[in-house]
Amino acid sequence: MVAGMVGLDRDVRGIHAIDIPEPSLYVTAGQVLLTTGYAWPRDERLQLRQVESLVDRGLVGLGLAVPHFFDHFSDGTRTVAERLGLALLEIPWEVPFAEIVEDVHRAILAEQYRVIERSERIHRELTSAASEGATLEELAGILGRLINRNVSFEDREGRTLASYRARDVVDDAMGRDGGHRCPIQLGGHTVGTVRITDIVEPLTELEYRAAEHAALVAALKIAHQRELSVLESRLGHAFVASLLEGTFDPTPQAIERARLIGFDPQGRYVVALFVLEESLPIDRDAFLRRERLVHNVRQRMEDLRLPRLVSVSHNHVAVVTREGGIADIWHKREHLDVAVIVGRAHDGFAGIRESYREALQLVPYRRRGVVGYFDELIFPRVIMGDTEAREPFLRALFAPLESDKHGETIKMTLLTYVSAGFQVRETAKRLAIHPNTVRYRLDRASQLMEQSFDDPDTRFRLQFALHLLGAVHNEDGTIL
Repeated sequence: MVAGMVGLDRDVRGIHAIDIPEPSLYVTAGQVLLTTGYAWPRDERLQLRQVESLVDRGLVGLGLAVPHFFDHFSDGTRTVAERLGLALLEIPWEVPFAEIVEDVHRAILAEQYRVIERSERIHRELTSAASEGATLEELAGILGRLINRNVSFEDREGRTLASYRARDVVDDAMGRDGGHRCPIQLGGHTVGTVRITDIVEPLTELEYRAAEHAALVAALKIAHQRELSVLESRLGHAFVASLLEGTFDPTPQAIERARLIGFDPQGRYVVALFVLEESLPIDRDAFLRRERLVHNVRQRMEDLRLPRLVSVSHNHVAVVTREGGIADIWHKREHLDVAVIVGRAHDGFAGIRESYREALQLVPYRRRGVVGYFDELIFPRVIMGDTEAREPFLRALFAPLESDKHGETIKMTLLTYVSAGFQVRETAKRLAIHPNTVRYRLDRASQLMEQSFDDPDTRFRLQFALHLLGAVHNEDGTIL
């Protein structure tokens, strides 16, 4: 080598000997030219022009047999070749060109065989992984290990879906847009990207092809996932809708399908309604907003490993989830324009219908960007004159007393205490019992109800409950 060392890493696609004038007419990109110098111009200016012409044609190397017609390359030729990155080799005259050509062709064939063999391995492993249902994370790992590069699969917005790190190199040495990107396409639309982020060394043609094949496999995977998601969504929507409407027939086959979707017939569930503030019937923009909401809710439930039990109706998105699960699904920053109302937790299939009915009762009392729970909204509903809220309010207020065997007596004492203006002696007088007995019963009621009767809010609720009961007093003070 006498010049052009920087060109040593260039690919050689062929080599042959030419000893005729204007050899640039007979060479192609990636070739090495061997010459004895027989037809080489003697004028150095013409030599430089010929070298430049050869480089323009894509020649990567020039070998000159010495000494015979030339003792060596001229200084000017070496200078130009160095500048242009053309490798110059001076070959001893006694070395036959045939041996060099044979050795190079043998190496090219061996490299081609190696590339084909490696290409088949890449194709085989990626295709096998896809047929076995590998995840995108596993596909990224397979591709990364096969080409020994850092690889990531990204969605259309550039968010990482899966990645594999083969080497500790700076992934973004050329910035966020660095590396090689191969689009993942479905139906003529780009849905993501295979990105090789390890760009310390240039990619080979094989690695480009591997990325393209991985993109094809990823597209098939995404298409399959979408198909499953649509099918699951349809089944889930139909199942949840039948529960909400009370039309579900709990046959053994139907229960088995419910379990496959992720529903536990013995579980305890609540129904939450995500209500979009849209007029009915909803227009196209509202429809798209609703679909984005459904997608976000389902994605959040999937991240939490919750069954994606979702149904849609007009501007409502109904979500069936475990007791307390809505707190994990709800993200205020994502749902500022959405009101969420939640029924109480109930057991089994029938309980979902009841929870849904309770959630519907809360629709007029919804608040945008806020989660409203049935128990929390009962009293405000009663105050606002909602007759359907009266019975649940009274039942929830006094239900804890039912657990005591003297619950009715304790309840009568408590109501008398309320009607007597929260005066113990007046209560004892009306009931004709000792004040200490009143105090004991009130203490027991306070424990069961987990309420302090000195709290103004509790007293207000009890007074309101008394009026709802229509309680009246006879002459001796007992409650009728």
